[in-house]
Amino acid sequence: MMKKYSYVLLIGLMILVAAACKNNALDDLKPIPNTDRDISGAGANTGDATAGNEIVKVPFKISLSGPATKAFQVGVTFNNDTVTKLIANGTLKNTVMLPAGAIDYNSVINVAFGSDTATSVASIRLSAIEANYGKKVAFAFKLTAPGKGNQIKGGQSNILVVLDTKTLIKETDIHYLSLLNGGGIMDVDYQKNYTTSPAGITIPLTVNLAGVPAGAFNVSVKLNMDTIADLVSKKVLPANTIALKPDQFNIDTQIRVNSNASTAVIRLSIGWPVFDANIVANKRFGFVVSLVNPTKHILHPTNSRLIVLVQPEVNLDNNSYITGNGTGLKAEYFSNNQLLDFDGRKPDLVQIEPTIDWPNDGVWQAAIPGISHDNFSTRWTGEFLAPVRGEYVFWQNEWDDGSRLFIDGKAIINDFTTEWDKDSRNAKIFLERGKRYKIEADHRENVGGQRARLTFEVPSAGINGRRIIPQSQLFPAP
Repeated sequence: MMKKYSYVLLIGLMILVAAACKNNALDDLKPIPNTDRDISGAGANTGDATAGNEIVKVPFKISLSGPATKAFQVGVTFNNDTVTKLIANGTLKNTVMLPAGAIDYNSVINVAFGSDTATSVASIRLSAIEANYGKKVAFAFKLTAPGKGNQIKGGQSNILVVLDTKTLIKETDIHYLSLLNGGGIMDVDYQKNYTTSPAGITIPLTVNLAGVPAGAFNVSVKLNMDTIADLVSKKVLPANTIALKPDQFNIDTQIRVNSNASTAVIRLSIGWPVFDANIVANKRFGFVVSLVNPTKHILHPTNSRLIVLVQPEVNLDNNSYITGNGTGLKAEYFSNNQLLDFDGRKPDLVQIEPTIDWPNDGVWQAAIPGISHDNFSTRWTGEFLAPVRGEYVFWQNEWDDGSRLFIDGKAIINDFTTEWDKDSRNAKIFLERGKRYKIEADHRENVGGQRARLTFEVPSAGINGRRIIPQSQLFPAP
């Protein structure tokens, strides 16, 4: 019985093997199908281009001669030679070629199994569109190296993209970078367009971004001081306008505009000593400021440049102490005469004295030999450089005997008597910072002790407590 079953199984197995061999023989006789596909650049659908706040996205497509039998990739390279030729031969009119740096794209396109098309997206920086507003912009890709035995169809390896900027964005939406008051002159006058500090002034120059703000970016600041003289010659700026030297001011040269911000500030700073150095000449300071090289967005064609004119009156806000280079006052001594040169006599002694500070008769007599101990008079004349602006209080209360004080020819203290050390010998007068005033102090000695100390204070400017007028602020009369 077992033997019978074994023969049956053996016969069945032989039948199966024969059948398999027969099928293989038939398959070998069929032609092997061609799986290669021709790939063509199908172009870009510019109607589907979308403009965001920073990027314009343009989809582009390739097509296959048949469904892909395997997934594969096609290389993509930038090819502006085509655009250059089309612009040169007049095929593309009013068209600007976009540089490679303005466009981001994938270097390959993925083709899925069974698909006869594939797409990718080119991302164009919006600033490149804005910079060429009113024109068309163009760029091109070249298809290369398709995988899995596929090939580029002859003459159809390029994908040309041409965009009309006016259909993508509105002129009112252009992200122009400009300066506040750009295209004109910003007048920096007394208490106008600046802030003060003990060191000097800071002029804020505002950078403005038009349109809806987005990501952060940088913009550089350029100064062209060489043009000041030219602007003066053309009478755009007043004749007394000068360009400061680089070490006489500071300006921010790199500005960061933060994310979602529409403004930023450039700081232009000038120290008070620079104003002081030009106070007598009454000079104006001129600056030509321009925005350059933004990392994003575009410069306004005219409003990204600004002329800054700083008036000398700004120095009225400066009340820092000016230290002069004075040498003192001219002192004239009249021996044996209490009334100076009332009868036309000449002084017995003339010399330059650094200050009016004779605290007692011993010091005075030791320093001024040859002048009578009593019965003499002294006159000091010259100029006083007011170190600050404010109401000055001058004192001749430590004065033995009579005293007089003249400022610009006006007697503000007048007690030329034989009395001494009177607290009533003081006077108030408003003086301007940095201005020289004619000054004369008269002294009369009757008998007894001698002293003369000319002191001052300016409480409104923080100079409190009577102090001797220092030599630095006194200049002798001729």
